[in-house]
Amino acid sequence: MTDSAGPALVIGAVLGDSDTESMLWSRAIGALSQTAESLSAHLQSPLRVNVVYHVDGRLARNEFEGVRTGRFNKAKDLLVVQAATPGGPSDARRETLINLLSDAVTEAEKYAKKKNIADSLPVIRELVLKLHGM
Repeated sequence: MTDSAGPALVIGAVLGDSDTESMLWSRAIGALSQTAESLSAHLQSPLRVNVVYHVDGRLARNEFEGVRTGRFNKAKDLLVVQAATPGGPSDARRETLINLLSDAVTEAEKYAKKKNIADSLPVIRELVLKLHGM
């Protein structure tokens, strides 16, 4: 179980453009990131999860939909899961981000089980439910 390596859940973003829509996504992701990291700072989990949102844009289009497993850093027990936001304007950014976050945790749990790290990630799953209710 790791707790000294950092928060159990870390959120980041890759922007595909610097237009107004991308900046609105960036602000929503930043707010979610701050809340998630502060709530998970002292949580213990056998696997830490770094969700990186990929915001679709004109300069860099998303090459995937939904979520996918990224790299795993064994020394930090940290799995990167990438989550693609849908293109175009949205009135439900936070809801979309939370839904993708839940999918990302499901993806991380599949990875943890496959690699015999853990059967599930209940602490992170509970955190996502808490974020959903906020």
